[in-house]
Amino acid sequence: MPNFNHGGYGRQLAGQRQILDFSANINPLGMPNKLIANLKKSISDLIYYPDVTYRALRENLGEYYQYDPQKIWVGNGSVELIFNVIETIEAKNALLLAPSFAEYERAFLKNGSQIDRYHLAESNDFKLEINDFISYLKDHQSIDCICLANPNNPTGDLLNKYQLRQLANYCNHHGIWLIIDEAFIDFLDDQRNFSFVQELQDDDSVVIIKSLTKFYAIPGLRLGMALFPNHQFVNTLMENCEPWSVNAFAAGITTDVLADPDFSQATFTWLAAEKAYLEKNLASLKPIKMYPSAVNYYLLSCPEINLYDELLQRDILIRNCDNYHGLTTGYYRIAVKSHSENVQLIEALEKVCGVEN
Repeated sequence: MPNFNHGGYGRQLAGQRQILDFSANINPLGMPNKLIANLKKSISDLIYYPDVTYRALRENLGEYYQYDPQKIWVGNGSVELIFNVIETIEAKNALLLAPSFAEYERAFLKNGSQIDRYHLAESNDFKLEINDFISYLKDHQSIDCICLANPNNPTGDLLNKYQLRQLANYCNHHGIWLIIDEAFIDFLDDQRNFSFVQELQDDDSVVIIKSLTKFYAIPGLRLGMALFPNHQFVNTLMENCEPWSVNAFAAGITTDVLADPDFSQATFTWLAAEKAYLEKNLASLKPIKMYPSAVNYYLLSCPEINLYDELLQRDILIRNCDNYHGLTTGYYRIAVKSHSENVQLIEALEKVCGVEN
């Protein structure tokens, strides 16, 4: 069986089988109806090159996130922006959490950066303690760039905006760039307490990366955005990156699609109910340890049973996390999906764990 470095390979693995894919953390409600209608309208735009500056898209994103569109740039998914931002910063010594998203490391290595890792403790449920983290920075003064996900992937741990401000202030005073990846933060119905967007100031050494892929269920469309503290950084990035990396479908997304209260509320209602269901049932499976998560996925530990192989034999795909720095064999990530799919997962896990019904 191939050892994939990311989730979301259910279709490739399926062949003639019907695979239930819990490896990719995508909103199971699917694309909003407003987005589908918006994409249909954009078909006529395919005969034209997109605006190379993406002025309309940036203005729409700025209106939705209440941020200066001149300090926003867009890309072919958040991963492209991570690579572009790291290339522009030209960091010499980068610090990453372990475990965390693998593409940060690839981007820094491509840039020739040295990488240090701050290992999150399993005994503390892989939570990031901000005071300890800053103490680590004080002891490692060569670090000039930090990249962290908030919420973290695959742990689901979350820092609030006051903890992020504490970290940003330290970085500002010590010549450190802080890249905050908010790819999953839209799944929080109280994200105003956790997103750093409204806290970003002109003199901050902070870049925020956001993804529209997960919440709006468009991994095949590819659209990400980066918010910068000043115009100069955006201009430098625009000069260095390739033109037309965002297609006409993504470039045509309007504010009413992003600010769809019915879709957002439906997502929050689904997620609250299904997290409660999964947490209750996973807690009863004694061989499995579930770590707390703020969003739409959970990190699991089960060293006694190969959950990946056992579930795949039952046509269920989960994310094997043994290729994350800081994790070993026996760690897995599952997405929160629809209720019927979550029921199938729990029933399969009960059989794997030998639970008698």
